[in-house]
Amino acid sequence: MTVEVWQLVAESFVLGVDGGTTKTIALVADMEGHILGAGRSGNSNYSGADVEKPMAVVLAAVRDAMAQATVSGDQIALASFCLAGADWPEDHTRRHDFLQAAGVARKVIVRNDSFAGLRAGMRRTFGVGIAAGTGTNTCVIAPDGQEWAFGYYAGQGGAGDVASEAVRAVLRAEDGRGKPTALTKIVLDRLGYSHPDMLLRGLVANEVDRGKILSLCPLVFEAAYDGDEVAADIVVHQGQTLAEYAVAAIRRFHMERLEFDLVLSGSVFKGKGPLLMDTIAQIVHRLAPSVHVIRPQVEPAVGAVLLAYDGLGLPVTEAMYDNLAATMPDHSFFDTADGGKFAPRPFFGGRAPGR
Repeated sequence: MTVEVWQLVAESFVLGVDGGTTKTIALVADMEGHILGAGRSGNSNYSGADVEKPMAVVLAAVRDAMAQATVSGDQIALASFCLAGADWPEDHTRRHDFLQAAGVARKVIVRNDSFAGLRAGMRRTFGVGIAAGTGTNTCVIAPDGQEWAFGYYAGQGGAGDVASEAVRAVLRAEDGRGKPTALTKIVLDRLGYSHPDMLLRGLVANEVDRGKILSLCPLVFEAAYDGDEVAADIVVHQGQTLAEYAVAAIRRFHMERLEFDLVLSGSVFKGKGPLLMDTIAQIVHRLAPSVHVIRPQVEPAVGAVLLAYDGLGLPVTEAMYDNLAATMPDHSFFDTADGGKFAPRPFFGGRAPGR
């Protein structure tokens, strides 16, 4: 370990942020992998030139985490921001300049949020990550260190698409184009309608709450696990869609014969049963048989912390991985309930000795 890195270990902290469509999470950690503070705010995903409003959401989470950790911006050596909406080069530049000027760290790095999910599960130096939350994206850290993500080219595969397919299945079953499905009762009960006709009227009038529609996603997985054919077809279709992104990324960077991690992160992959993951694995393994398809054991925000260590050139040891897992906030802190209608809950993470 160099003198410079040793000084960072002794004197500084890192900040990792995962900013998405339903929530934004910030974590402050020391250089040994202890999470000392956590903050949560709402949707920071935004496309456009004016980034002040979404970055205010990001900073709200950051300041809560810093306050809990009792650290200031000049003590944070590097802040790694992994943000939905950071897709075009100018998106990164605008966010970087705003956040650097906010004084929350000595150095700021901005990436798309999909990289947080990838790094949360990746133990090798390169890999591919599929992030599927409210929306979706797929990213790559290539063998030569190049980073790339689909960005706006990724159009399908998130919870919104799963939920929309479920609603369409109910309507198709009613008008005779589709098969009868257990989703009819499930969807009507969840959205508060007595009949598909009433549901359709609500949709046409734009009266159905988007959060409730998004909350259908885990119910589709449960129905598929219970043996509903229509629900299973939806899960398989989403798996095929998501696998296409991974296959294209692997081909783009000529990784077909390499051994690496394909990391599946996001709320969609928390759905019940193995069907989604198995569908993706089968398709990807046809192209790249040595790929390890994995689910990360820690949340994407922890991946953002790991990227901060990487950015400092600080080797991440097994002890640091263990510390991060042990001091990460309780999983309820990261939950997305009813499509993002979340009531803040206490921080349950551990603290480093002496803090």
